[in-house]
Amino acid sequence: MAEAKRDLRQEVTDQIIRALEQGTAPWQKPWQAGVLELPFNPVSGKPYRGGNVVQLMVVASSKGYDDPRWLTYRQAQENGWQVRRGEKGTQVEFWQFPNSGSKLDGDSRDETAKSQRDSFIYRAYTVFNAKQLDGIPAHTPKVRQEWEVLKSAEAILRNSGARIIHDQSDRAFYNRSTDTIHLPPTGAFKTAIDYYATALHELVHHSGHPDRLNRETLNESYRFGDLNYAREELRAELASVFLMAERGIPHNPERHAAYLNSWVDALRSDKHEIFRAARDAHKAADLLLQLELHQSLDKALAEVNRPSRAKDLPSEPELKNTAAR
Repeated sequence: MAEAKRDLRQEVTDQIIRALEQGTAPWQKPWQAGVLELPFNPVSGKPYRGGNVVQLMVVASSKGYDDPRWLTYRQAQENGWQVRRGEKGTQVEFWQFPNSGSKLDGDSRDETAKSQRDSFIYRAYTVFNAKQLDGIPAHTPKVRQEWEVLKSAEAILRNSGARIIHDQSDRAFYNRSTDTIHLPPTGAFKTAIDYYATALHELVHHSGHPDRLNRETLNESYRFGDLNYAREELRAELASVFLMAERGIPHNPERHAAYLNSWVDALRSDKHEIFRAARDAHKAADLLLQLELHQSLDKALAEVNRPSRAKDLPSEPELKNTAAR
């Protein structure tokens, strides 16, 4: 009897559901401010994107890997590093759309995929964590100083164009109908970091407005507790993690404890949901980072919405499931 074909997305989704049912998400580790790094390829120096990021974080959490570097068997060999005998690799996704020349790294099932469903190439390829290798130099993470974190956070808020009103006593929220962010006064927060973490979380919601990213989960959410509301909070959660990795700005996972069960429901009903959420979260984080650099909104949106290049993908012969020998 032929071996059943692996369903990578279902495996990833099932792992996340198990973690959520135990009360936490794989990305909700007690990260020290300024030191979180997203999975990246140490040969190209490029970060992984979209659903591949979540997949690799899930595996790292379950295996206890504290190194963000992932690479193929061949890349390790070419650099004189050796995958230890018996180590098993982790599959990630490769999508290519020949008609447009674009490549997507774990961001499939989006609008591009729908419009070019008859001409895309999909493969899974295998990467190994640096902790599975012998001979690779130790990794030294870049640690950001608190002043750097605060400076970046303030620049993101200032250049976002968002209207922020400090009129709340103990709540923080984004009002979609008035396109405004409402926060307590800055003095109500224990630290400046706490203030910016909260403000930037609401700014992620602000990014989904129809005049910006026009995110379905924001614009079709109507009340606390409905499925789109939970899905939107999942995107804000992941975007906060991505911002923390890029600029060292922390987020507070306790804010999302109320959504754990709703996230389980959303993921259980659709194995593609976590991949869509990661894609949307990356777009939101990318938009805020583009605006931080004084980009106009039009230019920032054009940059965020251009087809992904996925330049860190391995060469064609490596696009296969390769385990350590």
